[in-house]
This record gives sequence, C-alpha cells and structure tokens, in this order.
Amino acid sequence: MKIEIFPDYQSLSKATAALIINYVKLKPDSFICLASGHTPIGVFESLKRAIHTSEVDFSTCTFLSLDEWLGINPTDSGSCLNMLQRDCFAPLSIKMEQVIFFDVNSSDLLAECDRINSLIEANGGLDIMLVGVGTNGHIGMNEPGTSFESYAHVSELAEETKQVGQKYFSKATSLSNGITLGLKHLREAKLPIVMASGLKKAPILSKGLKAIATEDIPVSVANLITEGFVMLDQDAASMLNR
Repeated sequence: MKIEIFPDYQSLSKATAALIINYVKLKPDSFICLASGHTPIGVFESLKRAIHTSEVDFSTCTFLSLDEWLGINPTDSGSCLNMLQRDCFAPLSIKMEQVIFFDVNSSDLLAECDRINSLIEANGGLDIMLVGVGTNGHIGMNEPGTSFESYAHVSELAEETKQVGQKYFSKATSLSNGITLGLKHLREAKLPIVMASGLKKAPILSKGLKAIATEDIPVSVANLITEGFVMLDQDAASMLNR
C-alpha cells in the first residue's frame, strides 16, 4: 500500500474523502464498507460538502458497516451502527435501505457472518473499504493474532480495546466480544484505505508498517496489499523514520 502523510487531520480527511469521491464518480453503484469512530468523522464532513456542491452522488451506492459490539443494543449511542448513522448516513442523506449491517441479535452469529460474507461475494467483493487503526494495531475488531485470511467472524476483544471503547459510551459499559469483517476483506477490496491520526497511533504504526507482516500486529497486513492507501497525518507518522 502507498503511504501518504499529511500535515494535519483536516488535510488528511480531505485527501481520504477525495479517494472515495474519485472512485464513486467512476463507479456510481460502489459497494462501500465504512468504519465508525472518531477517525473518519472528518472524511464524512468532507463527503457532505462534496454532496452539497454536486461533486459526488451516493444515492446508488450500497454501504456496509465494518463491525459491531456484541451485547450492545444497536440503538445505544455507542454502537457502531448508531455512530455511523449519526456521523455519516444521516448527514450524507443515505437511506437505511442502502445500508447493510450485522444483526447482533441473531440467535446464530456464525450464520450471520456467513450472510455478510455471501453478500460481499455476491457483489463481487467490496469496492471501497475504509478502516481505522487501534492503538494495539487492530483493524475493525480484528485483534492481534487474527488470521490475515479471515473473513467475517466473531472476535474476542483485547483488554485494550475494551478500555478504549469506553469513550464511545455515556456510562461504563461491559464489552467482551464483537463481530467484524475480516482482514481478507481488506486485502481483497478494490480500494482499501487505512486511515490514522494522532500521536497515540504513532508507536503501533511504526511497528506495523516497518516490519514484515505479522498477525501479531493486524495493521501490518498493509504490507501484503499492493493497491491501496495508508493515509496518515504527521503526528501518526512521526515515528516511521526512527
């Protein structure tokens, strides 16, 4: 993957949005997977501006939520789907009929994983997959040790993820497992984008992007992907040259 570094979060977000916009212009019915959380909010804001200026139209795209906490009501303000609805889908006027997501209330979560995998396969794979990076290197809820060959699966959350995840909730919340797309989905996406910002991400990015790919550091899967982008601000990239 090509590593691109930007002076600040604003320019990083704008450039990442431009990758998505340019792709959708060429393929208006794109199948797009998006991460929730704080990292992509600037991207969503840039996309909103592009819609308002008629630079891009997402009305014929299909969207897929990257992951979800298990044991959390999807209507909870900290659920991944709720965050995407608030930060992305509603501002971009994306109808929920365009959105595919994991049913965390399913009585058979393995069958739910199979359903999502089959939908992706039936669509010829993902066009765009935008993911962030956790401070332990996780992508989505693919924690350290996850196979690079993984598709959608149920994940046992690392302690670090449980603790960091509290920031999305209004009160202390018990987190133990998640359901997520796999690292093989990122490898197979036509336009995979890994995005990270801030000094807190610098240590793990230095380890993951300078090393040979190792499943101990999920973000190091980027070393196995030829076509795609790692988009960083200067703070996140600050330890790459050390």
